[in-house]
Amino acid sequence: MSKKNASIYDIAKEAGVSTATVSRTINTPDKVSSETRRKIHSIMERLNYSPNALAQSLVSRSTRTIGVFIATVNNPYYAEMVHVIEKHAFHNNYSILLGNTGNWIEKEEKYVEIFVKKQVDGIIFVGGRNVTDPHSHHIMKTSERIPVVLTNHALVGKNIYCVLSDEAEGACMAVQHLIDTGRDRIAYINGFNFSYPSVVKKDSYIKTLSRNQISVNEDLIVNAPKDNMEGGYAACEALLEKGSEFNGIFVANDMMAVGVMKKLTEAGYAIPGDVSVVGYDDIQLCHYLTPSLSSVTQNISKLGSMAVQLVNDVLEGKEVGKITYLHPELKIRESSLPH
Repeated sequence: MSKKNASIYDIAKEAGVSTATVSRTINTPDKVSSETRRKIHSIMERLNYSPNALAQSLVSRSTRTIGVFIATVNNPYYAEMVHVIEKHAFHNNYSILLGNTGNWIEKEEKYVEIFVKKQVDGIIFVGGRNVTDPHSHHIMKTSERIPVVLTNHALVGKNIYCVLSDEAEGACMAVQHLIDTGRDRIAYINGFNFSYPSVVKKDSYIKTLSRNQISVNEDLIVNAPKDNMEGGYAACEALLEKGSEFNGIFVANDMMAVGVMKKLTEAGYAIPGDVSVVGYDDIQLCHYLTPSLSSVTQNISKLGSMAVQLVNDVLEGKEVGKITYLHPELKIRESSLPH
């Protein structure tokens, strides 16, 4: 008998039991006596038998797979989140399927359809979404069948769970830090204007200025065309063209902040001598820039691990909260030191 070709029938014959008993040993071991379990497992090990994952999933109704959606693998924030999610998924005996949507809703909908057909146990959407998104119905529809977890976006639904960094608190920290270090003409480089995080951050930026009796200059608020380095560079270029003076910039994410710092340097501005810069997300790249970039950390490790834990807890029938907020923290580095 070839060990590589051992089947459930071979195991049953060798053990002197029915194939149903072998199946129960694999899928519902509590329904089989300990003596029979030990005998069958010993034979399985000796014959190098590995249960068919598809067959197991048909019995247990679980594939131990989680679908994960991100906007782009090119942004280190998403890459770091996927790394954390995969790590914690593996720790909980799950594998992941990754959907890289490119912020293209039709592509996301297609991926959701594919993942559901592949019978994923749950889905995690990483990152903020458009607050005016008319396509949220596909998320709502999916949540009728499997649990859906959103990170950094709030959406109400029966089987939808959200874990968010408190973006309002984080933006307030960044702007207040700039004010406390003597910056009184603070610009804001925004991400996608209608994404949930961008809307919250912009509102907090305005409120923090107002609380400090600093008037809001609309010329100092620029929406980047993309939420990456190129977008930050272009947004800073547009800011400079407006001609309004500024001595501090709060940027909605770190990748855009990299582009902002490059443009400022090319334009002859010293950082932080002339302009202080604070980003958001605290990706690893912040440490290696010159000057190093001050940033608000969302605690990516906690966000990712909680997203996986939520899926797992819901599947296990545990009671969980619909929305969980995590407190951000400001990491002060060279780009915003008092000068």
